[in-house]
Amino acid sequence: MKTKNIFKTLAFAMMMPAMLLTTACSSSDDAINNTENTETVNTKGYAIPVTVNVTRQGDDATRATYDDNTKTLSFSVGDKLFVKGSEEDAGIFAGTLDYVSDGTFSGIIYSSEPYSGTADELLTAATTRTATLLPAGYESYGFLTVSDEGRKAKLATDYTKAFATSKAAAVEQFSLEQASTYSNSFALAPQNAILNFTINGLAAKTEVAASFTDDNSKVISGNVTTNGDGTATFGIGIAIASPVSFHSCSLTVGGNPIALATGFKDLTAVKIYNVTRSVATATGHALSSAVVGDIICTDGQAYNGYDYNHLPDGVTAVAKVCYVSDGHGLALALTDEPNTKTIDDALDSDLKTPKVDGCTWILADNNQLYNMMITAGGYVKLRDGFSFVGGTNMRADYYWDNSFNSDQWGYGYCRNFSDGGRWYEGGEHYVRYCLSW
Repeated sequence: MKTKNIFKTLAFAMMMPAMLLTTACSSSDDAINNTENTETVNTKGYAIPVTVNVTRQGDDATRATYDDNTKTLSFSVGDKLFVKGSEEDAGIFAGTLDYVSDGTFSGIIYSSEPYSGTADELLTAATTRTATLLPAGYESYGFLTVSDEGRKAKLATDYTKAFATSKAAAVEQFSLEQASTYSNSFALAPQNAILNFTINGLAAKTEVAASFTDDNSKVISGNVTTNGDGTATFGIGIAIASPVSFHSCSLTVGGNPIALATGFKDLTAVKIYNVTRSVATATGHALSSAVVGDIICTDGQAYNGYDYNHLPDGVTAVAKVCYVSDGHGLALALTDEPNTKTIDDALDSDLKTPKVDGCTWILADNNQLYNMMITAGGYVKLRDGFSFVGGTNMRADYYWDNSFNSDQWGYGYCRNFSDGGRWYEGGEHYVRYCLSW
């Protein structure tokens, strides 16, 4: 699909062949100049003066301009509002309005057919309409485009350009808000999330490459120079149509893989997220202060789950904390046992290694598994939450729990991690032991 900068061109493929549009000369407000047509266009579209008010859906929505001193988000001089749509009498219309004050934007909308009504009547009667907020100077960022198909403003398909080397710049560059309804004013809704990263523990005053992969496997990358303390700060923007799990994304800075989250966290288009991580050697803490998402290691300490790549020499992570209560907890092993087992063999948890001071390996019973599933937010999130802390996710299959029926030797209860159900089974099934303290 071809795309063009919104300031430069906008192709109206839906127009009737007889419809004539003029060249916009040097005016950036003429949003319907068709530069793909090789013949001279001599008739200008009909001009309609427009002044509209703009509000937002939510106080914490992304804005076009960020003031680092006051930590506020607002409209500012240079921001623009791109408006387009269609109406039976006016035909196709489009225009770029300039920010005036508060939430007011003013400018010219050009229609393909003569229209005698007011701009408010036009926008009210329009069968389709879209207003898109464009941050000041957006044309220099290269991330905002308009596609031929539907001509909707959006983050560029070239995600390598959606990278900023300062947090304030990220807010300004990656703010993108749109509205499709009009009733005396446009109510804008955010279209993206903004992630501001602070990564510590790198070499001081060194240029490092950062690469972020979103949940659709699209890569956003750029280079950033660390400060004198070895800290890199940068921001990116992610177009989000529905909530995105942070676990579905990945980050590498200076060749170091950075774990983004230890628990499941959904990113939404309304929010600006500040994420601080470190590539320095991690520091452990006592099991009594462990929290869900921590990893339990061979030194008998708990570590933040996102530090699994930066553990002290000789220390290995063995389990992920899945439930805590009053200083005690349960941590499922990071991997399954090598082979399936009968219930008789599965119950022999004393054979599980490595031994961890302060903990005991057990085969979790039904109540313990239930508590861990509830804590995780369901059996799927419990099952799929281990790869993000250096482990292997559980299978969508049967796992023994700590139960046994002496009347039927070889039979016991299993939790099915393909549907969450509990079943009475024989034979061999998977085993994932649990640390208890």
